[in-house]
Amino acid sequence: MYGKTQAKARAKLKELQAKIDSGKPIITGKGVTLERWLTKEWVAKILPARVKAEKISQNTMNSYADNVRLHIVPHLGQHEIGKLAPAHLRTWLKELETKPSGRQKKPTKDNPNPPVVTLFSRAQAYAHTVLRIALNDAMREEIVTRNVATLVDPPSGKSSRGRALTQEEIDAVFAEAAEDRYATVWVTILVLGLRRGEALALRWSLIDLDEGLAAVGPSLQRVRDAAPGEDGRRRGRLEVVRGKTEKSEATIPVPPVVVDALKAHREAQKAEREDAEVWVDEDLVFASGIGTPIEPRNLNRAWTALCKRAGVEDARIHDLRHTAATWLYEEGVELKDIQHALRHSRLQTTSEVYTHFTKKTQARTATVMAVPSSD
Repeated sequence: MYGKTQAKARAKLKELQAKIDSGKPIITGKGVTLERWLTKEWVAKILPARVKAEKISQNTMNSYADNVRLHIVPHLGQHEIGKLAPAHLRTWLKELETKPSGRQKKPTKDNPNPPVVTLFSRAQAYAHTVLRIALNDAMREEIVTRNVATLVDPPSGKSSRGRALTQEEIDAVFAEAAEDRYATVWVTILVLGLRRGEALALRWSLIDLDEGLAAVGPSLQRVRDAAPGEDGRRRGRLEVVRGKTEKSEATIPVPPVVVDALKAHREAQKAEREDAEVWVDEDLVFASGIGTPIEPRNLNRAWTALCKRAGVEDARIHDLRHTAATWLYEEGVELKDIQHALRHSRLQTTSEVYTHFTKKTQARTATVMAVPSSD
């Protein structure tokens, strides 16, 4: 231990010995900046180890790394990690409120100077979450003794909760989808309550149409490379990844309406395969015109175009999953059973995010709560 005087050095030694005796970690992060810890240790070593151990996905790691690079290091990177204080984080969060988003509206003839779009509160809250996770790891590595991110409240982080489509909207969409290439995709997602990637990862070998059963859970996703190429762009590839949680993977019943749709789709796909010069994968349930996996973003574009033709606004593919949950709830299905059907790991997710209160559920509640008149 060092000090300006022998007494100060002895005092530091006594303090250090007290920490050792009490079992407290000996902090080694003195002089280490937050930038150095995040870039040289957390992003470069800890996160890749978690990906390898299948604790997080490659896309999650890339998302964390992007937040470190774009929203944390430029604002906080110069501070010593051990001296990071709540005041630093409050200033940082204030700066994020006015920081331009990476998604700016392009000038048009009618609007040559669109207003600057700042980071949504959800993005601000996510950046705070990433820093909190990183500082938790710093505590585990005994670099710091406290996680200062837990001392500062994050932004509200309110985002679109999703919505359930009305019966009128569903009727309009599926009437328009009668001749749509992806009509069977939409039916399958809605009735089985699947996620987009789960539907695109379905394989014929995992579906028993005679018994009405399907093994679901794996998801087709575009996984970006960890490092950008020479042009600065991060390349990606389509991969089938494991379900979000252990409960995501299950064998589920396939109702007759979906069985019939899949049988018709299989026959149409056989004819398309026979006419094609090249067919890549014969086991994919939903494939492109040459048997390759469908790009998830292309499915998004097809859904947006379909909804526009049907006159349905602000509907995402994932809202079909919300619709499935809400329909079950409207029919009086228990929340625990809906959780099982959607394969959620937490009942809270099912109840707070996916089951929407509609006029039908309101009427059912009023009926149950009605008290007979004394007359």
